Amino acid sequence: MIELIFAIKFVHLLAAAAMFGTWLAVALFMQLAHRSRNTAVVALTSRFAVSVELIVMIAAIALQPISGFALASAIGVSPFDEFWIVLSLVLYGVVVAIWFVVLRIEIRIRNLTRQAALDAVPLSDAYHRLFRFYSVLVWPALAGMVVLFLLMVWQPRPA
Repeated sequence: MIELIFAIKFVHLLAAAAMFGTWLAVALFMQLAHRSRNTAVVALTSRFAVSVELIVMIAAIALQPISGFALASAIGVSPFDEFWIVLSLVLYGVVVAIWFVVLRIEIRIRNLTRQAALDAVPLSDAYHRLFRFYSVLVWPALAGMVVLFLLMVWQPRPA
């Protein structure tokens, strides 16, 4: 039984690491591309960012709660009776909701910058507004993921 618990825990941690690592890398690359002020660089980076988000993040987002509930069951914990798990689920829901909004923004950025690169024009005001909104959302969501890791490791229980 302990091998099953470790296997599920490994999958759960791997999915969490994939979510955090992917989003952190994408956010950093998007920031670096934006700072370059090069339309073609931003267009290519946003194209890759959307592709990576769709491939890696969707799988990790789906796997995280599946493995989490399986892990709780395997160790004999009722997920809804543990404060830290309920808190984690709420925070996870907020992070995933923000991710969906950010993904939509990234898709719009990709489309705007691709057209600007094809037309050989500078990045538009619409792009700059979207990128500011993107920046406002992405960094707090990453902080939320750090808190999720903290809750997974610490597992605070009332005294």
